Amino acid sequence: MNFKKISLAFQATALFLGLAACNIKQKTINEMAFKAKRDRIVEEYPKIPHDEILQQITGNRLYSDLQESYKNSLIALKTETDYDCAKLVVAILTPQVGKYTTLGNSYGIPFIIKTCDNMGLDFYDFTPAILKKDVTEITQTPEDGSWSKEGAVFVANLLDSIIIKYDGNRSSKTLAQATKPATFGDLPPNENEVLDEKVTPYHVKANAQGLRMDHLLTFPKKKQVVLILGDSRVYCPYLDNEFIPTAILQKRHPDKEIINAGMMNYTMDDYESLYKEKARFTEPDLVIVCTDGDNILEHYFSQRNRYSRSQKIYPPTAVEEDFYHALYNNQ
Repeated sequence: MNFKKISLAFQATALFLGLAACNIKQKTINEMAFKAKRDRIVEEYPKIPHDEILQQITGNRLYSDLQESYKNSLIALKTETDYDCAKLVVAILTPQVGKYTTLGNSYGIPFIIKTCDNMGLDFYDFTPAILKKDVTEITQTPEDGSWSKEGAVFVANLLDSIIIKYDGNRSSKTLAQATKPATFGDLPPNENEVLDEKVTPYHVKANAQGLRMDHLLTFPKKKQVVLILGDSRVYCPYLDNEFIPTAILQKRHPDKEIINAGMMNYTMDDYESLYKEKARFTEPDLVIVCTDGDNILEHYFSQRNRYSRSQKIYPPTAVEEDFYHALYNNQ
């Protein structure tokens, strides 16, 4: 028996395990440092302005910056979907219309329409159709703006007009299985929980791929894939899976894969990063991004530090910081 070789082997193994332990420890330290730094900036800037940005004269420059940030995220999403040979369509979708209109939508929706026109991007402004409905019937409460069961059917009808129009659109892009991430959406894989039990309980189920749907996507794909991105208007809190618009659309179109990648509190830069990092690997043929004017305001740094999906810290720009202090210093 060669004890020298055995000794060297043990040394090599110990070295490997030691390095692995160091790497894990360093990763943990880095994560803790990041969280501490992010917690500090959230604590320093705890408030999230919304319509206040449009109510203050000092918000004019700030709002222009937020519009630019929103536009750049939409341009990036368009670049990525074009690269994937997928058709991108913007759907302006909000129940906050008529007497429930927010300043964010009053100012933001015309900007989104103009931006889409300048980009040559297909868009649907569904606010006139929603304005004809009784908002108290299509939402849980008008102030909250979450869809009711009746509202979910109505939204499914609106989105169906897009799906039917682009029925023949197909992407020629395929991605190697080895390159695909473990999940395509940001929900916890295999989530199966009843949420908000004290308010309006609803059942959330996610598949193993992190998407709010009841089956797995398989490859190579055999159906047209329709990917729907958005915030709570797509995720649909307070409704069980079977009642959300994407589930209704899936029943109508068994020849397609209707994918719900919606997440609460997301905005355009989240839709773009989610698509780039995960959702593009569903190999979509049609991508519908549901948005509204409030998404522009949600690019503000204190909103991003609380709700952004990206693992990064958003320090305020000089304009954001000046506005924050001007608005909140006396409160």
